[in-house]
Amino acid sequence: MRELVEHVVVGNRFTALLLSGVGRDEARAMLGGDQLGDDPVAAVVDSARHQAEAFASASPEQLVPGPNGDIPAAAFLRFRLVDLVVHAWDLLRGAQLDETLDPLVVDRLLALVKPHLDGMLAYGAYGEGPSGTLPPEAPAQVRLLDWFGRRP
Repeated sequence: MRELVEHVVVGNRFTALLLSGVGRDEARAMLGGDQLGDDPVAAVVDSARHQAEAFASASPEQLVPGPNGDIPAAAFLRFRLVDLVVHAWDLLRGAQLDETLDPLVVDRLLALVKPHLDGMLAYGAYGEGPSGTLPPEAPAQVRLLDWFGRRP
């Protein structure tokens, strides 16, 4: 679980650095070593706040170094939102807690991502991607997770 929490914190900090103009290689170098310290919760909260502030300060058209070249900050935001919501589910599952995500968050993320799904999947960052086996009436959370390689 600690590795997953650290992955989230590193993603948040990495994003904030990229949005502030730091290059990918330099940002990676800045994030070596333990990113959680003695207080993982504080690390998550602090990194999430910095990421949110960085997105709030960025123009949606600002180019950000993406995994396959520069992409607009708006596209990077979609990538980060999916990452955070899917990893929230991963954490719930790993902790053997109720895996139900906030239905409003799921519905809004589905609507935000659907027009961009093919482009997002082209990043190759979502495991196996959609299974192609879900019925059209599958619940929203199941569809969202399936799109991004999770099989609840």
